[in-house]
Amino acid sequence: MNTTLNTYIQNQITVKPTVLDDEISYAGKRFNHRQDFDKITSYIDDFLEGKNINRFLLLPGIRDVGKSTILFQTYEYLLRQKNISPRNILYMSGDHLKQMCNATIMDGILSYTNQYHAKPPELITEPVFLLIDEAQYDPNWALTGKVIFDSAKNIFMIFSGSSALELTYNGDAARRLLSFPITPLNYPEHLRLKYGDFKNDISKQITDLIFNQKTPDTTEIYSKIARIYADFGNFDLNEWDNFLKFGGFTSGFFQTKAEICKKIIDIVNRVITTDMKNIEGLNGTTQDLAFQLLYFFALQNPGEISKGSMANHLDSNKPTVNKILDTLEKTQLIFHVSPFTSSAKRTTKPNKYYFATSSLKHVLSLNLGNATLENPNAYMGKLLENFVASSFFNLENKSDILYRTYYDGGKKGAKNVDFVVQRGMDNPIPVEVSYGKKDKSQIRRAIKKYDSPNGIIISNTTENIVKEDDIIYLPPQIFSFL
Repeated sequence: MNTTLNTYIQNQITVKPTVLDDEISYAGKRFNHRQDFDKITSYIDDFLEGKNINRFLLLPGIRDVGKSTILFQTYEYLLRQKNISPRNILYMSGDHLKQMCNATIMDGILSYTNQYHAKPPELITEPVFLLIDEAQYDPNWALTGKVIFDSAKNIFMIFSGSSALELTYNGDAARRLLSFPITPLNYPEHLRLKYGDFKNDISKQITDLIFNQKTPDTTEIYSKIARIYADFGNFDLNEWDNFLKFGGFTSGFFQTKAEICKKIIDIVNRVITTDMKNIEGLNGTTQDLAFQLLYFFALQNPGEISKGSMANHLDSNKPTVNKILDTLEKTQLIFHVSPFTSSAKRTTKPNKYYFATSSLKHVLSLNLGNATLENPNAYMGKLLENFVASSFFNLENKSDILYRTYYDGGKKGAKNVDFVVQRGMDNPIPVEVSYGKKDKSQIRRAIKKYDSPNGIIISNTTENIVKEDDIIYLPPQIFSFL
């Protein structure tokens, strides 16, 4: 009998409700909910109504994006809004199980059901909720989830942890779980969590502007944004600029810029040295190459970079570079944008790579001292392009509608636009990003090339939404509400 494990489980059941408020608040102020919370609670509501198909949720994400807070907010929802008894809610952490109890997640579950229900999981007849944080510390977490899902119809599970979770579950588990990647905060989520909740109906207007060619009532949009900022009371007028450079991570609300930089560097270090360490075939040398590749991307202008060129830069080989890129994407530190061209050519042309947040690019550049050496406008242009790429990437991955983001797959060296975005089978929309004045010839050429109804220029050269014939100018701060 593992008495340490039994004691740990007892403490989780008896103590967690009493310290819950400390987990979901700071300095007496309660944290607001992310939109992901609403999706999770909708599945809980279905489960409590007897719809038990979707009862195994996975919340992977890079560190410090608020996954643990979501679990604690879910705990509160069950306890205080659904009146679930504390004995029917178990929160436990995979790292605590391993380090304190030398136990697995399955060991913890069996200890819990034995102590509080006097029966194995499959014989439980009342709704029970398992909230498992840092699940990646147990290499068999996916098998455990599969076994419980198949045998215990009255248990609802949420497994949360680093992006390594998505690297380690097999096909059997994948058919049973629903994965909700928890991405770094976008700008509206940042505002909502830091200042207060608000209705972001501006997002639909921006989407309509880009994809439906519906020029909105700009006065209405400005009024809505002004009201949102005014309601915050203590709104920082530099908030958007700070978000571009340091945003995306929840701890940044309570830290200085120097502390945020240290935190982001620590996140990158832990992803590579801890999360990637447990992946087969990634040794210490490969981890060093992963660091070098990230700093390479931080210094580079966004653009087509062949894997052969990357291999030469790293003094490595293409198969190793392929493996590192694939793993870095799965850890959600970076993502790629493919060229807009025929399917056959798409497999031969290189991808463009961007960071999950512009703050990752900025802080890694700062860490090398590069951010202080460049022309300010050119440097801000790089950050803005990364920000736009990540905004479209999140739209693509979180929307029920099919969106796709590409880069202009024209000849290398030609004056190509930065992005080509598409909704469903609609005609593609070219998008140009600029910080400072830019020639309109690129966007006009792309509109003609792709037979597009209009083109979008996201630029700081205007504070207003401006439509000139088939070109729409969109200020970055307004685009941020996408």
